[in-house]
This record gives sequence, C-alpha cells and structure tokens, in this order.
Amino acid sequence: MTIQGKANEVAVEDVDGAVHLNGEFQESVRLVRVSKTVSFRSSRTEMEFARLDGRLDLDSGDLRADSLSGPMRLTTRSKDVALEGLSGDLRLEDENGTVEVGLHKPGNIQIDNRKGDVQISIPPNTPIKVEARTREGEIESDFEEIKVDNHNNQSSASGSIGTNGPRLVMNCEKGRIEIRRGTVSVIPPAPPIPPATPGKSGKPAKALPAPKAKPVESEN
Repeated sequence: MTIQGKANEVAVEDVDGAVHLNGEFQESVRLVRVSKTVSFRSSRTEMEFARLDGRLDLDSGDLRADSLSGPMRLTTRSKDVALEGLSGDLRLEDENGTVEVGLHKPGNIQIDNRKGDVQISIPPNTPIKVEARTREGEIESDFEEIKVDNHNNQSSASGSIGTNGPRLVMNCEKGRIEIRRGTVSVIPPAPPIPPATPGKSGKPAKALPAPKAKPVESEN
C-alpha cells in the first residue's frame, strides 16, 4: 500500500504487506498491524522499520508506537518520540523533543538527541553494553553495573549488563539521560495475518551496523 501527496488524516489497519507514506500529513497518521516494512517520509520526519504488531500514532508534535520490530531508522525534529516494546536494531535522531524507548528484545541501539531528554528502559535479564554521553545534562542509572560520571557540564556512563549483549549508545546535548530498569515486557500477540500473496510482499529490511559512541557536535 502506497499513499502519496497531502492529507489531513490517514488511518491504515491490518495490512498483509508493506506500507509506504510519502507527503505532508497535516493532522494525524495512525497505523495498526502491518506485516512487513513501514516507510514514512515528510518534510520533518523520515522513518522505516520492519514490522508493526501494535499501533503507531503520529501528529505534528508526537510520535508514539508500541510492539514494533527493527531494524528501524528514525530521523525527526521538534517531536516527542515514545517507542514501547521495541525489538531489533534502532537508529534514532531527534532535536527539540524528548525521546523515550522501552526495549523488548533489543539489537544494536543508537540514539542521538539535541536539546531534549532521553529515557531508555531495559527489561530484566537483558544483556547489553551501554555507553552514554551528554552535554549540559546529567545521567541517572538504575543499574550498578553502569558507572556514571556527572562532572561539570559533561556527563558520561558506561558498563555491561550481562555478557555478549548488543550495544546501546546514547549521545545527548542540553538534556538528561535516564537508564531505567524496565518491567517484564509482555506484548500480547497480534491477530494472525494471512500469508502474503506471492509477488506483493515488501522487501525485508537490512540489519544495521553496530553503533558508534560519538558525542553530538554542538551547533557552534
């Protein structure tokens, strides 16, 4: 399914295949249960991920989604982002907005946020290697394995929870970083989607490379 052009409201539900949206959507976009690749492009936001088992809502100031699978790429600005029940890889860039991510079965994660806070929730018994840096903000962690150094205007944190886990890298400017211990993430199964019709399925998304621990450059 492809939607192009300008629209006020878009609602798409139970798609056996891929969904592509390209244009300007003035009020809201709602997606519910999409079995293959979702891509979205507007003047402010570019997004692509592999599958949506839950729901995604997007408007001028917010992007909220649950039960989605990566690899996911998201670049936006002046928008609060909240992702819950994320599985797989993630590359997220935001500016002038808060970022909240609740992990389910994480892959390699990189979050870069300028002028906004970042909060990440890691479920119990999830091995992961964490690296975080922020300017003009502090870092808080619920995990004793992660060593935090809040010093003057620059803070950093690093450590490994468990062994042989993926990498979680967060770079933030003018905002705080919170690394929280999440609860057991139980995502209800989505209703079954019929098998895809031959020749009409979307291309599977490629895995993303491991993130790099690189501080966000200042505007100056």
